[in-house]
Amino acid sequence: MKRKSAVILALVILIGVLFSGCGEGIGLGDETLVFEKGEASCKVKEFSNKSSITEFEIPDEYEGLPVTEIADFSGCNLENAEVIKIGKNVSKIGSWAFENNQKLKMYVVDPENEYYCSVDGVLFTKDMKQLLFYPLAKDVTEVEKTASDGKTQKVKESTYIVPDGVEIIATKAFYKCSVIKEIVLPDSVTEIREKAFFKCSAMENFSIPENVTLIEKDAFGYCSSLKEITIPKGVTAIGDYAFFNCTNLLTVNMKCPQDSVSLGKDWQPTNNGLKIDALNINWE
Repeated sequence: MKRKSAVILALVILIGVLFSGCGEGIGLGDETLVFEKGEASCKVKEFSNKSSITEFEIPDEYEGLPVTEIADFSGCNLENAEVIKIGKNVSKIGSWAFENNQKLKMYVVDPENEYYCSVDGVLFTKDMKQLLFYPLAKDVTEVEKTASDGKTQKVKESTYIVPDGVEIIATKAFYKCSVIKEIVLPDSVTEIREKAFFKCSAMENFSIPENVTLIEKDAFGYCSSLKEITIPKGVTAIGDYAFFNCTNLLTVNMKCPQDSVSLGKDWQPTNNGLKIDALNINWE
């Protein structure tokens, strides 16, 4: 009996220790952010109240520790967020940190931040060499368009000119930006990263600059309004599924030599993963 009681007591103590360990380092700041504390800094683990808050602010500190990181998936699917403010100590932002925020109009970065900045609401690295995140509801206007049946309807759309000097369009930079009709890249761009323009379904016009050398996996997946695109001669690699399900992209002009470019699996335009019979790939 004594042995049984001792075993039960040991289990109770062990469970208590485990549960206290799981909760250690987790804190809620002003009911909008959940933080995970480390020894010298802390990171934003989750944005709470996702359906009601219109403005989120990442503070410089939490309980005396600098806030240095915004974790992947922490700020996704914010239903009504229009503004995200980033504090001066943030030095790392996950590539999945801010996805699918359909009402987001701008990012605002503390001027003292040494790693990031915002220009016209768009998030960049401090040196302006990488465009990181484009807010999905930036500069959206409503225009009237006549459909094939003759009926007029209002359609939301926007355009954007990337600043000169930007070299990299980062992973998921324009991810699911379904209202943007045209994006203009400067000649300084050399890399288009994974899913950079994924599901930009309204984008009709796109010109890849001559200095681009790399187009990564899924870069233009589901860009269903694209009809023609030209791959510059300097491109040396096109990743897997780069133009997956670009159902209306029927002309691809390849200026790069066929023997000098690495082509990923099913890189070419497809229709639900199937070959498009009318597709023309023109090699120079």
